[in-house]
Amino acid sequence: MLDARRDFLAHCRLELGLSANTLAAYENDLAKAYAGFGALGLRIDEVGPDEIGKLLAWLRDEKQHAGTSLGRALVSLRMYARWLVAEKLMPRDRIGLARLPKQWIELPEVLSVAEVESLLLSPPDGAMHARDRCALELLYATGGRASEVAGLGLADLRERSRLVRLRGKGNKERLVPLGEPARRALRRYVTDLRPTLATAASGDALLLSQRGKPMTRQALWKLVQVAGALAGIQRPLYTHLLRHSFATHLIAGGADLRAVQELLGHANLSTTQRYTHVDAARLRDVHRRFHPRA
Repeated sequence: MLDARRDFLAHCRLELGLSANTLAAYENDLAKAYAGFGALGLRIDEVGPDEIGKLLAWLRDEKQHAGTSLGRALVSLRMYARWLVAEKLMPRDRIGLARLPKQWIELPEVLSVAEVESLLLSPPDGAMHARDRCALELLYATGGRASEVAGLGLADLRERSRLVRLRGKGNKERLVPLGEPARRALRRYVTDLRPTLATAASGDALLLSQRGKPMTRQALWKLVQVAGALAGIQRPLYTHLLRHSFATHLIAGGADLRAVQELLGHANLSTTQRYTHVDAARLRDVHRRFHPRA
C-alpha cells in the first residue's frame, strides 16, 4: 500500500492544491496509522469503526498522541479511505463511520485578555523591537496561522480599508480587519525598520529577519515563546495559542459564530464551534468558584 499512499499524497498536492505542511501531516499520520495496523494485525480494507477505535487507542497509549493529534489522524484516514474507494483500490469505506470518543476531545488552550496584553507589550527595546511587536500584534489581531502571517507580503496590506489579506489552506484568500493597535505597530515597522532590513532577497515579504530574509513560521513560534517568558507567563506558548485566544475572545464578546468562522478561514462551522465550548467552560469555572450555591 506504500505506492497507494504516495499516489494519494500526489493527488492531494496536484489536484487539491494542499500546502506542504498539510501534506507532511497527512504523510506522518498515515505512516503512524499503518504502523498501528501492523501492530494490531489489521488491514485498512478490513477496518470499521471498532477497529479504528482500537487504532486510536494504540496511538494514544503507545505513541502518546493527544486528542487533537488523534482527531487529525482520523481526518487523514477518512480522506485516504475515500480516495482508495474512488480509485477502486478498496471495495467500500467504513472508516468514515468512525468517530473520536468525546472524552478524548481536548478544548483549545487560550490566554486571558490580560495575558495577551502582557505578551504584546513584552518585546524589549532593541534593533528588532518594531518587527517583533508588529508580528505579535498581527498574530493576535488577525487570528492567522503562523504560516499565514509569515507569508504576508506588502501587497497584502490594505491600509486605506484597514484590512490584510491572508492565504489559508488550499491557498484560499480571506480579508481580515486590523484594529488600531495593530495598525500602529504595522506602520511603525514598515516605515522605520523594514527599509533598513530589506535586501534583494527580501522580495515582497512583510516580516523580515535581521539578514533581510523572509521570516519563517518557526521564527514566529520562537518569538512567541521568548515573548511569553519575558511577560512572565508560566506555561508553554505557541503561535496557535494566539489564534485560539483571538476566536475565544471574539465569541466571549458576543461575536456571531459565522463571522468568526469567516475570520478564521474555517471550511466547517463545527470547527469554529469548539470555541463556544471553551467560553462555556470558562463560565462554568467562574460559576463554580464564585457562586454561593454552586
